Amino acid sequence: MSQPFALLSGRAMSDRLKLVVQGLLRPSEIVNAATEAYIISTQDGTSGLDNIPRARSDLPHGRKRVVAVVTHFEPQDGDRGQGCVIVIKMAQGPPSSKHEYSFERAIPITDGFSMSMAQMPSNTVQATGLPRYTQSNSANTAFTLTIAADKAPEAERLTLLTYDSEGLRTTLTECRRCKEISALQAEPQDLSWLAAYIERPSRPAILSSVPPDLRMLQKPVHTLLSPASAGQPGDEAFDMAIIREDWIRRRVRDQLLASTAPRSSLRIRVGTFNVNGKMPTQDLSSWLRDDRIYEQFIPPLKEISPLSLSDLAQSPLSTDTSNDARDSIAAGADDKTRVAEDQGDPDLFVLAFQELDLSAEALLYSTKTVREDAWCAAVFAGLGEKAVLYEKLVSKQLVGMLLLVIVRKRLRESFSDIRSASVGAGIMGMMGNKGATAVRMAYAPTSSEEAASTRPSTLTFVNSHLAAFDEMVDRRNADFHDICKRLLFDTGMTGQEPLAPDDVSSESNPITLNIFETDVLFWMGDLNYRLNLPETDVRYLLSSSGKIRKSNMELLLRFDQLYLAQYMQKAFENFKEHPIRHAPSYRFATDAMADTLGYDTKRKPAWTDRILHTHSAMVDVEQSSYGSHPDISMSDHKPISANFDVRVASLDATAFDKFVQGLWREVGSIEESDEVPRLRVDATFIDFGTFSYRKPSQRSLHVENIGKTPCTYRFIATTLGTNIFPEWLEVDQVSGLLLPGESTDINISTRVDKALATKLNISQTEVTRTLILHTAMGKDHFITAVAKYERTSFANNLSMLARLPGPIRGLKSLNDLLPADHAVTAPREVMRLINWLMTNATNAEGLFLQAGDSKAVDTICECLDTGVEFPFHHPEKEPVVALAFGEVFMRFLEMLPDPVIPVSMFSRCAEVSSKNQAFELLEELPAVNLNVWISTTAILHYFAQQDPVSSRIEQFVAVFTSVLLPDDPTALASPSTSLRGKRAFLRYFIS
Repeated sequence: MSQPFALLSGRAMSDRLKLVVQGLLRPSEIVNAATEAYIISTQDGTSGLDNIPRARSDLPHGRKRVVAVVTHFEPQDGDRGQGCVIVIKMAQGPPSSKHEYSFERAIPITDGFSMSMAQMPSNTVQATGLPRYTQSNSANTAFTLTIAADKAPEAERLTLLTYDSEGLRTTLTECRRCKEISALQAEPQDLSWLAAYIERPSRPAILSSVPPDLRMLQKPVHTLLSPASAGQPGDEAFDMAIIREDWIRRRVRDQLLASTAPRSSLRIRVGTFNVNGKMPTQDLSSWLRDDRIYEQFIPPLKEISPLSLSDLAQSPLSTDTSNDARDSIAAGADDKTRVAEDQGDPDLFVLAFQELDLSAEALLYSTKTVREDAWCAAVFAGLGEKAVLYEKLVSKQLVGMLLLVIVRKRLRESFSDIRSASVGAGIMGMMGNKGATAVRMAYAPTSSEEAASTRPSTLTFVNSHLAAFDEMVDRRNADFHDICKRLLFDTGMTGQEPLAPDDVSSESNPITLNIFETDVLFWMGDLNYRLNLPETDVRYLLSSSGKIRKSNMELLLRFDQLYLAQYMQKAFENFKEHPIRHAPSYRFATDAMADTLGYDTKRKPAWTDRILHTHSAMVDVEQSSYGSHPDISMSDHKPISANFDVRVASLDATAFDKFVQGLWREVGSIEESDEVPRLRVDATFIDFGTFSYRKPSQRSLHVENIGKTPCTYRFIATTLGTNIFPEWLEVDQVSGLLLPGESTDINISTRVDKALATKLNISQTEVTRTLILHTAMGKDHFITAVAKYERTSFANNLSMLARLPGPIRGLKSLNDLLPADHAVTAPREVMRLINWLMTNATNAEGLFLQAGDSKAVDTICECLDTGVEFPFHHPEKEPVVALAFGEVFMRFLEMLPDPVIPVSMFSRCAEVSSKNQAFELLEELPAVNLNVWISTTAILHYFAQQDPVSSRIEQFVAVFTSVLLPDDPTALASPSTSLRGKRAFLRYFIS
């Protein structure tokens, strides 16, 4: 066992190496060739020939490597597989345990891959100090083996020396074969399996000075894991690394929550304003200040506001040395002690401007700062007497976009590593009329002498201006993703150093950071998302008043393109936005061009100006306000502002690192353990009993690590490509990690939404599924889950309900449904609700407009499903019961899979112009639909007539249009059917 491989015959050595390497790999990888070599040069900084010891005695065995050609097989790959060259650092002799090797490199064999050999002169070999063998079976000829990961000059290159000519020949042959197979692949290869053979990090990623990408943190962990199923565990090493990192982050978060360390609160006021090419001509104080905080202020100086171009030419603020001028803006600047700091004063102002300059030359990335200086001066003027407390921290301008950050002076030293970036996304995808500017900074509280060791938090702010016009929603979404990809911060560092000072063949790649590598990301600007409704509908809904106006505003926001883009995961996924309570901020006009609300008659109003944010668990973010400032009227947009409290723990960096390293010591070597992970579950059969749309059922699965090593686990699918869980089940822990002796309870519960209820109502009620809990590097546990679904009268088609022989809960089989020609004229459930309401709810205040008691709602629904009489004997004494019946009635109509009037008729309904036309249209409805429509509108007409004020009719119309004639707001391509027309149609039947 101590004999060096090099003393064996070429074929014997190669075969033995293949056996050794195969024992180090997973079953999904097969070794095709292996050869022993010595590393002499790499392009990533490893010593080259000049640094190899000159004496053989000085040569450390650490230079010895094994180069193996490996094929990875997936079930769908057949006999092709994916090729890779793995470089392994081995011990001096054959390894006797896993601890005597380490995977150093894993280079996929793709189209750009190359491997070449060359004979090395004998004198050069002697000069290197590398061993030279002269045995008859091992010629003294040495060869260099050069591996390139890609054709690009900056691609990784590795040069080694070997004497194994036969092993080298086999290695080259196998590489050519794998490359030919790679060329036949139609789809890009999934190379996630390589993670198991890339050198394992020596510390957790959470200790990196760069925060992780927020997009990855916000994805459920199980969605990041490799594809796996029963018998095909996937990439175990990759999965363990992902689960382990998540476990460490969760432990850190729990520690933060339990910590008594003080939390620093950073108050940030964020604003965005599309100034439409205007210079500042109005007081900006309402945009910058909260009257509750700034109860006393001195108005801006007249020579500052309004500002003119001639003023700017002489203004000291147009120069870089303008701090003194800014300080003199506010009264009392020569006696700063008079200006007291209030507790609610913002610590940071982050202000975004768009369309700063609309001139033609601005499209060519003008570098003039005249307009930036003017708006900066106006901002400090708007701060009034408080201006002396602040100073400009940083700004970034790209033509019409300006991002300005102003900081409280005493906190200036808390901010460091300030970086800025910009990217154009306008004309031809690169001009500066559209795009984004961004600022990134580190914040560390400096409240004590130990502040230098405080762990900083990273704040990032993005100001963007996206594509305009109603129909350009797809372009706006594309702009967002383009900005996310191209907006990068330069760190000033490079990824690799050249091999020599005069080496120009391998240019260094700068290291950049994307905008999501942060603890908090604020995104603001003129995002230009519009409303998917006809213009007449938007103005009609905005022109209402009182409670109707509030409900109309909420309805309008359902058709907001940004909300829909988020819902459809087209853009701004996982960003949060405070509820909008202000009127649309775009587009305003003056004089004859304005309607009664002040909006331009040629442009549809919309909420184009927005402020959103997203953050990691390392910080807390609370938003306290969000609104517009209609008193500032110089532009066709109104400025928007929002107040945030960002709370960060004042953590000692050294103590934090020590805590995380302690966690790492517990779980950092899972892959290297020789112990087999052992997980015990307390049940292999779970009976959930009965569940329904309103009554979920929950059980727990007790899981315990009974082994001697940390254990990761995950639920996997029965077969690749299928869902892990059935639609009717959800699990709160899809994956996790347990230390030896630890246990956890995995909560598993049933779930039913509207779509699933519709499906289950017309299927078998007995449901079952086998769940597979996989232990990484261990065994699978199979758990059978069974349940019985209780059908409900909700979420059923009217035609099916009309064919029920009795209460739906008593339906044993769908074969028991009545024939279509024996169906009742209207569902019993509808008529039961209407009869009760007509008898008992005549004087109910707020009927159909206010929510009812939740327990009463559940009781009513249960009675409808079972046929039991309603248990309310004196409803006149319980007004909440009437409200509950009204809520159930509306819920019943909302949950119909198909509305009473088919969607295909909506546009025709919106176009009718008389009551006669409306009733004529009803003749096309099926009999059961017609009866439900007539019964519903009749009861609404009856209750509306009880109130002599016509507002009740309008309230019913507003509420029930969305119930009886619902829109699909997810239709992003074009405006929906006219809401105004549909309301008019319903009004013909109610009024």
